Amino acid sequence: MENKDRLLFFFEAENKRDWAAYRKSLSPDVVWVLHSSRQTKTIEGIDAYLAAMMEAYRGNDNTFSCEALYQSADGNRIAAILKNNLGEHSCDVFEFFGGLIIKEYEFILA
Repeated sequence: MENKDRLLFFFEAENKRDWAAYRKSLSPDVVWVLHSSRQTKTIEGIDAYLAAMMEAYRGNDNTFSCEALYQSADGNRIAAILKNNLGEHSCDVFEFFGGLIIKEYEFILA
């Protein structure tokens, strides 16, 4: 399976709130750097990453779609333009190592 397909599986698991499947896409040492207009936040480790995602979705049924994917020549870096059901956009850059997401840089777009 190519990393692009792994990432689409990851997105699907997030929209379904299938946290067990979601976890399978992440490296134990994953790092997520979230950039918004208010702050930059770094989350390290699979458990902290999952806890942050579960908290972000607590009490809502928001979903998102992928509007575009751009992949590096070796397939280990993928940029995604995402849009949620509220019309908000983000640009997320994922780095893969050994078929797992090792790093995510998320930029919330105004």
